[in-house]
Amino acid sequence: MRNAIFLIIVVLFIYPVTSQAQELQFGLDLDVGIPQRDFSDQLGRAGVGLGISGGYQFPNTPVMLGLDFGFMNFGKDVREEPLSTTIPDLKVVVENRYNLVSGNLLLRLIPQPQAFRPYVEGLFGFNYFFTETAIMERGSFSGEDKLRDTNFEDVALSYGFGAGFQLRVYQDKVPDREETSPAAVYLTLASRYMLGHEAEYLRQGSIQIENGNVFYDVSRSKTDLLYFKFGVVISF
Repeated sequence: MRNAIFLIIVVLFIYPVTSQAQELQFGLDLDVGIPQRDFSDQLGRAGVGLGISGGYQFPNTPVMLGLDFGFMNFGKDVREEPLSTTIPDLKVVVENRYNLVSGNLLLRLIPQPQAFRPYVEGLFGFNYFFTETAIMERGSFSGEDKLRDTNFEDVALSYGFGAGFQLRVYQDKVPDREETSPAAVYLTLASRYMLGHEAEYLRQGSIQIENGNVFYDVSRSKTDLLYFKFGVVISF
C-alpha cells in the first residue's frame, strides 16, 4: 500500500505544470464499507451507502481542499407487531435500522485537468452511529415510514487516507463558455482506510423485546473501516 501511494505521488508531480484557473468538483459515490479488526469482530458484515463530496483546487497546484459526507447502512431487523394491546388485530411492520453518517475535511493531491487523474488524499472528521426504529403499513408498496425515532446514537472521531483515480468521459469543447456548465465529467474509483475512535453502537439482533420492555445489547470498539468507492465527478 505504501509503495502504491508513493508511486501515485511521483506521478502527480512529474506531470508538466501549465496555466490553470481554479477548479470546482462535485462528486457522488456508491460506497461499500468493510469493518476492520475489532469492529469487524463485533459487526460481522459490510455496509452499503452513498457519499457526496465537493472540492476546490487551487490554480497551478495539485492541492484540492474539500468536504466529504456519507451515509451507510449496516443492516436492519424486521418484525410484525400489533399496533397496540387494545387493537391486537391491527398489525404493522417494525424495522430497526443500523446506520452511520460520516463527515470529513478533505485534502487531496491531484494533477491538473486531464484524461486520467490519479490522486491521494488525507481526511479528518467524525462517525455518527445511530439506530432508528420505523413503523410502516403491512403490504405497503411505497415503503413510506409512518413513524420513526432514533433510539441509540454515538459519535467518534475518525481520520485516514485514500487513493484513487478519475477517468474523463466528457469534456466541454468550449472551455471559456460564459454560462455555468460542466467543464468535464469523470468516472472515479477509489479506496480509503479510515481509523475510527471507540464508539458504542447497536448491530443486527441487538434490540430485544421481552414482556413489553426493550433491551439493548450494546457493542463498543474502535471503528476502523476500509472503503471502496465508485462514482461520478463533475468539474466546473
